[in-house]
Amino acid sequence: MLKDYKIFKDFFRALLEFIFPQKCAGCGIEKVALCLACLKGVEMPDVAEANGIYAASNYRDRTVKNVIRLLKYKKGHCLAKPLAELIKERCLPKIMETYPKLNMKDFITIPIPLSAGKLRERGFNQAAEMAKLLPLPTNNKILFKIKETPSQVSVKDRDKRLKNIEGSFITKNVDTLKGKNIIIIDDVFTTGATIKEAKKTLKAGGAKKVLAIVLARG
Repeated sequence: MLKDYKIFKDFFRALLEFIFPQKCAGCGIEKVALCLACLKGVEMPDVAEANGIYAASNYRDRTVKNVIRLLKYKKGHCLAKPLAELIKERCLPKIMETYPKLNMKDFITIPIPLSAGKLRERGFNQAAEMAKLLPLPTNNKILFKIKETPSQVSVKDRDKRLKNIEGSFITKNVDTLKGKNIIIIDDVFTTGATIKEAKKTLKAGGAKKVLAIVLARG
C-alpha cells in the first residue's frame, strides 16, 4: 500500500513538473527553485547583526521579496533548501565569531510557530521548513502560538505591532528548554515585535541564551 502511494506521489509530482515546469524564483530562467547565481547575488542586509538577531539578506532585494512570497503563500517547499543554505553560509559563522566559547551543537533552533488556523490554511510553516534543513538540532514542540493575530506586515505602527503580538506565545515541554541556548528561526524581521515576544516567552520558560536568525531584514 505504501509502495503504491509513493509511486502515485512520484508520478503526480512528475506530471505537475511537466505541466508547470519549475523556474528560478529570481531570474525565471533556470529550471530550479532558486539558481546558484541568484542565490549568491542576494543583497546583504544593511545590518547583519543587532541585539542578537542575525539576518541573511535584505528584504529590499527583489529576489528575496519574491522568494518569501512564494515560500509563504505558494507552498514553495522546494525553496526552503537554498534559503537554509543562505542562512548557513551567512549567519552561522557570525554566531560562532560572536560566541567562540560555545559549540553550535549547544544550540537548539526553534522556528517561529504559526497559529493553528494559519497552519491549517497554509499547510506548512515556512520557518520550520528552513530550520529542519540547518545543521543544528531543531524542536518545534516547545514554542506555540495560541492567538490568531492579523499579519504583522499589515500593521505598520511599531507600537501596534507590539500590542498585536503580545501574549501570543506559550511554551510547552519546558524540561527540554531549561538551561538551553536557543536560536529562533523566522523569515522576515521588520520592527522585531514577533521575535521580541518569542524571546520573552522562551526566557520565561527557562531558556539560557536566546538569539535569532531571520532570512531577511526589512
